[in-house]
Amino acid sequence: MRGRLSSPRFRRRLFWSVGSLTIVGAATAGAVVVGNTGESNKTPLFDRPAWVYREPARMKLTAEDREELFQTSSHFIQTAVARKHLDSAWELLGPEMRAGQTRKSWDTGFNNVIPFPAVGIATWDILYAYKGDVAIDLGVVGDKHSDWAGKTFTIELKRYKGHGNHWLVASWVPKGIGGAGQVKSVAAEPPLKPPKAPLDPKWLLAPMSIFGLLFVTLVSWAIRGAVKQRRAARRYAKLLGYGSSSSSNPS
Repeated sequence: MRGRLSSPRFRRRLFWSVGSLTIVGAATAGAVVVGNTGESNKTPLFDRPAWVYREPARMKLTAEDREELFQTSSHFIQTAVARKHLDSAWELLGPEMRAGQTRKSWDTGFNNVIPFPAVGIATWDILYAYKGDVAIDLGVVGDKHSDWAGKTFTIELKRYKGHGNHWLVASWVPKGIGGAGQVKSVAAEPPLKPPKAPLDPKWLLAPMSIFGLLFVTLVSWAIRGAVKQRRAARRYAKLLGYGSSSSSNPS
């Protein structure tokens, strides 16, 4: 060993080997001590019961409820939807409809209610009625000066704590897509006339007559040719003696 240590080359190799092992060992020890500092993106698992949707309790609407629902909907349509007397419509809005706007921005008319030149309600039907939450499908009549004859909407009304038993508007959305039947100008247009043929049917008689005459001529030529061929065949057979009886033998 003493002889090996006296070699400069061996000492250099030993120095680099020991140094490398020391660095690797220190790095490994540091990684074990520090551990994994990364953050996991995995969704943590919780041992909890699964959430199951349960339909809210249904509500049987009384005559008073229906009257108040209709009055609130009608007032909302004639003010907020028609953009008239907006100051009185603010009190009809629930928290969902008031979100994202102030009273000042509401009064300017640039609000989150879809406008329509409405004057009243033509038809209405209860879409669903849960406890404190009712949705109604409405057929709204357009103003006589407007081109719109009507449009269908769905309005949702709720009862909130702190507001007594009053129904407030929670949402207002159009139902379906507006079509030509809802616009007066399109409905007032005269119906389209049925298309006319570019040529009168009597002009078809000439080409049909020509084709018919040509067909009869071809058939006639075919029959005439067949008759002539049969006659010629008979004459030829007669000339060859196929048609006469054989002559008697000489004695």
